[in-house]
Amino acid sequence: MCTHGFSMYLKRRVLKVVAIFAVLLLTLATIPIPEVGSPVEDLALPGSKFVNVDGIKIHYLDEGSGNCTLLLLHGFGASALSWRYVVGSLSSYCRVLAFDRPGFGLTERVDPRAPPYNPYTYEGVLKLTRRFMEKLNVTHPVVVGHSAGGGLALLLALEHPELVSALLLVAPAWKPRTRQWYEVVITSIPLLSDKYGPLLVRGLVGSLERVLRAAWYNKSLLTPEVEEVYKYPLKARNWDRGLYWILKYYVFPDIAKSLANLREPTLVVHGDRDELVPLASSVELCEKVNASLVVMEGVGHLPHEESPEVFVKYVVEFLNSLKVLQNRAQ
Repeated sequence: MCTHGFSMYLKRRVLKVVAIFAVLLLTLATIPIPEVGSPVEDLALPGSKFVNVDGIKIHYLDEGSGNCTLLLLHGFGASALSWRYVVGSLSSYCRVLAFDRPGFGLTERVDPRAPPYNPYTYEGVLKLTRRFMEKLNVTHPVVVGHSAGGGLALLLALEHPELVSALLLVAPAWKPRTRQWYEVVITSIPLLSDKYGPLLVRGLVGSLERVLRAAWYNKSLLTPEVEEVYKYPLKARNWDRGLYWILKYYVFPDIAKSLANLREPTLVVHGDRDELVPLASSVELCEKVNASLVVMEGVGHLPHEESPEVFVKYVVEFLNSLKVLQNRAQ
């Protein structure tokens, strides 16, 4: 076969493969994927409340009252219910608010193109947090953030210091986060990623369960009831799409240089047995922002769940140091 003939043959073969692949993609793109789960209102639990913020139905808890407000921000894969052991105790001192960030808990999973901003980016969730505060008349709260919620708390204080009175960071994940290779693969397949990516996400449930197990140092406390608290949001309508959108859009910026601008009083609480966020990262953070560090012994990544009484004690001591608990229960 001459060179020209071989080139023509190769070209026809490539075009045939491309055509078959294109037909396959178009065929897959036309196959409907049924939604999973129930409307979030149908899953409401005792104490559950909902508020519409910029077209997103936000699930939250709101207990207590007073001049002091605690705004609780949960970590990745968690929800407002991760604070269930401490909300009651803390609400005897001040108002306690905890909401489910977009993609988690019982907050509605909306298409990222529907609201005026994408709530699955860090910029979007930061704006939504501000708008949530406005809706609930929250001014100058003490922001308590766990893990990824700690990173969000830091961003809020750095970009909008006028909104925050103090920070209490629990095992904060404040280092830059870029998307993992598998996240890039899942979210980058032309024509298919947005449709079939959520199906792949459904297969990650086992991995999330392993992460939850690693988060607890005292495994005896990780009971079936506790596991159900974390699995319950998987009953929400389109939970798989919400997690997919988080994987597709959420990164965390490098804030190391900006930390020198932090002026709010800050307390960092970290478990000495944390396998997910190294204690050394909190030590480094405290050095950068001149914060106080409390190391809770015998607990892992979830001090507020493994040892809630001790955690509450440290929170109240911090609030007392801020002199915000006058005329409240001591």
